Amino acid sequence: MRNIVNIIIATIFLFFLGFLNFPSPKPPGLPNPNQPGFDYYNNKIYISENILYFDTLELPLKKIPTVQELYTVSKVVIGKWAKLFTVIKVEESGRDGQYSYYALNYFNLVGMRYPRKRKTTAVKRGNDYYSVYANWYEGMIDFKYYINYMEGSFYRRYKRYPKTEEEFIRHLYGSYNKYSKWYNDVIYILRNFNYY
Repeated sequence: MRNIVNIIIATIFLFFLGFLNFPSPKPPGLPNPNQPGFDYYNNKIYISENILYFDTLELPLKKIPTVQELYTVSKVVIGKWAKLFTVIKVEESGRDGQYSYYALNYFNLVGMRYPRKRKTTAVKRGNDYYSVYANWYEGMIDFKYYINYMEGSFYRRYKRYPKTEEEFIRHLYGSYNKYSKWYNDVIYILRNFNYY
């Protein structure tokens, strides 16, 4: 008899639980699409209706901005390592108008693989384990998560944080990309950086 009462109570509880709306949590730092506007980084970046507003820029989230525009936004989102993001973006997905398959189809601008451990903004894993993002901005935020993770890796190894992009690239080489062509290209782009 006691089991029957417990089953009835559980059934009633589950019935009412079905009426509750539990939004799926997203990692911190992402725009909330249910909000009419989203204020991010102390009124510097504003997102509304799939458009990112920053200073004089109005950037659709579903269209890849120019490298200069990405660098401008990354200086706020990524901060200290914005130049690193930009040079890896140019190497991995090309300059303006030279977009890779993963950039165009996955909004994956820097060749990020789907992570096993760290937090991510990727919505799923695509071909060859590349991360798929809802838009280019979420891909940029994921790169920030990755860089924060790798700064920790650098610190654990050297008991200090990287001081320059070149030093950080040497640390990333082998885990981020194992090909010497990638390393040489990224160093070349970094040394000939022409964005402001």
